[in-house]
Amino acid sequence: MRIFKSFFNALVSVGFFLLSFQVQAQISFEFMPTGQVNLMIDEEQSFYLNIGGPTLYLFDSPNSKSGILFAPSLKFKNEESLKVAPANGAGVFWQNKNSGLKLTFLGFYDSANQPWNLAFGIGKIFKASKKK
Repeated sequence: MRIFKSFFNALVSVGFFLLSFQVQAQISFEFMPTGQVNLMIDEEQSFYLNIGGPTLYLFDSPNSKSGILFAPSLKFKNEESLKVAPANGAGVFWQNKNSGLKLTFLGFYDSANQPWNLAFGIGKIFKASKKK
């Protein structure tokens, strides 16, 4: 379990390191970005499914975007049986514009266990069709 927590701490450090290299700061806000699916796992090996949420883009370059994400999600935990519960999370993300790959580092609030669970995830951004 200590190795798993150390792994997550290292991933968060790498995430903030990547965000620090974005130099063009252009702030924009999207209330509900369309066409995305994110799957995350925390240190307790619970899974979170998120299909979008309010997003604040802090850095925008020709190939990537990064910023802050609020992630209303579903939490899947396998104890004696599979339990599904709503979960609210917030954190940072990095998104590749060309491939649609999205990496997320989020904290989810869970009052039943410990106050915050750190989760790492990967997602896909689907391109919206342009209206003529």
